[in-house]
Amino acid sequence: MSIDTPKIRKNADLINAISACPMGEPVNDCPFLPYYQLNNERDRIMQIETIPQEELDQMRIFHRDCVQHYHERKRK
Repeated sequence: MSIDTPKIRKNADLINAISACPMGEPVNDCPFLPYYQLNNERDRIMQIETIPQEELDQMRIFHRDCVQHYHERKRK
């Protein structure tokens, strides 16, 4: 199956976060943690197809908040 699907394109902003933690070490309550257990990056990206859109939207909110807090901590 191709990773070029409408749902994956719609959620392309989550590809980095589902592939690996962009901040280095994920926090304990990170919703992406289960996907990091998959050894294959393509398999991780393909999970976007199986996750309900509402859950992806919540993951996106979590990720944006996490990135914002990470940058705020780095500035201090």
